Amino acid sequence: MPAGRCLLAAALATTPVVAQWGPTPATTPPLERSGALLAYDLPNTRVLLFGGNWSNEFWALDNGAWTQLTPATLPSPRARAALAVDTLLGNVLLYGGDDGNNRLANDETWVYDGTDWSLATTLLSPGGLARHSMAFDLVRQTTVLFGGRHDSWVPTQLRNETWEFANGAWSQAFPTNVPPARGDAAMCYQPALGQVLMFGGHDGNDVPFDDTWAFDGTDWTQLNVTGPRPAARAGARMAQILTRNIAVLMGGQDSQTLQIYNDTWEHDGVNWRQVNGTYGGVYPARAEFGMTHDLVRDRLVLFGGRIANNGLRNDVWEYGAQFQPFGSGCVGSNGVPTLTAGNPPQLGQTTTAVLSNLDLSSGVALMAVGLSRQQWALGPLPALLSGYGMPGCRVYTSCDAFTAIPSSGGTATWSWNVPTWPGFLGEAFHLQGLSLDPGANAAGAVVSNAATIVLGT
Repeated sequence: MPAGRCLLAAALATTPVVAQWGPTPATTPPLERSGALLAYDLPNTRVLLFGGNWSNEFWALDNGAWTQLTPATLPSPRARAALAVDTLLGNVLLYGGDDGNNRLANDETWVYDGTDWSLATTLLSPGGLARHSMAFDLVRQTTVLFGGRHDSWVPTQLRNETWEFANGAWSQAFPTNVPPARGDAAMCYQPALGQVLMFGGHDGNDVPFDDTWAFDGTDWTQLNVTGPRPAARAGARMAQILTRNIAVLMGGQDSQTLQIYNDTWEHDGVNWRQVNGTYGGVYPARAEFGMTHDLVRDRLVLFGGRIANNGLRNDVWEYGAQFQPFGSGCVGSNGVPTLTAGNPPQLGQTTTAVLSNLDLSSGVALMAVGLSRQQWALGPLPALLSGYGMPGCRVYTSCDAFTAIPSSGGTATWSWNVPTWPGFLGEAFHLQGLSLDPGANAAGAVVSNAATIVLGT
């Protein structure tokens, strides 16, 4: 590894761990909403959205564009339902929810097979439920349902029943140990445990929980969390990342104080670990959003939700390796140099970034790599470079290391073999290109925009 990259690697090892959330542009999005349910459609390799705002709208997010789907059959409008995805077959299971009018919850079981929805006829069912939690147990190939508000809008009608759906039928489980009745708990499959994991929620008096439970198909176990853990909350979301054997918890709200959380936690099967730093959450903070794991692209996708003062959002965020451009370049002899993403910055892979619109006569460009976008050796960032013979140019990164990269035809590609060390996961650094351009100004150089890169899986 070149000396500059060795310096960067050594410096990264000493910086605080940050998370991997970043906003992702998506065209033609649904309207702002809370309570939307997200699922990953494995057969069609796309993210699905159902409902939100007591609707039955059905959308797909594919290659950065939203499309409203119009299958022959759709479940009726509802909110506070729950989805679970059969990770092996790709089928999506929808159960319950209320209609927002008389607030009575229904007991419908719907299945989406990648083409259309169908109403399943079942001999038994958990009954009318809303604010319940569901997750697909990958080991037992069974959907687990827990809790929720039974039939009525009355808060004290919360349940603590455990139900399972497999082979087209519901059956009630009767574990020896049962979590207290609750609604709006976060639930997902925990791959390190090989069990379904549940966190938080609230009781019939809107008192939030901060307990962690696991269900193995026979019994519930309250996990003995001795270290840090998320604060008590409801309306958070949790999803598994199979490639890392973790469950990720995001957001939610204290159902008594109404504080909305903007923190991210990872559960490794034993302990919770808070993921801190500049990219520790999504902005603004929110609850009752949709979240799912994109299996093909191996990243979490988050949509919309409710923010402070009951505002609604329709933005998309992703949790994984990130390339986030910012700032602007300055004009050179071949236009404004531009820095764009290449291969994503994933552990154990070669990440790249492309510089274009460079001086055509130059055979080399420089890439500055920094650990800060707030401060460099000469003061706060960004900083104008007019006093250094580069009028209209700004520096955006602390420039802790420089790498020379060959340039041809006005284009140069920077690359770095990202180490596999897990300690690098979530680390951020900042890039900015420099074009050697003798005819542009007194300094003979112009700069590109900048980008923040967050290392991910």
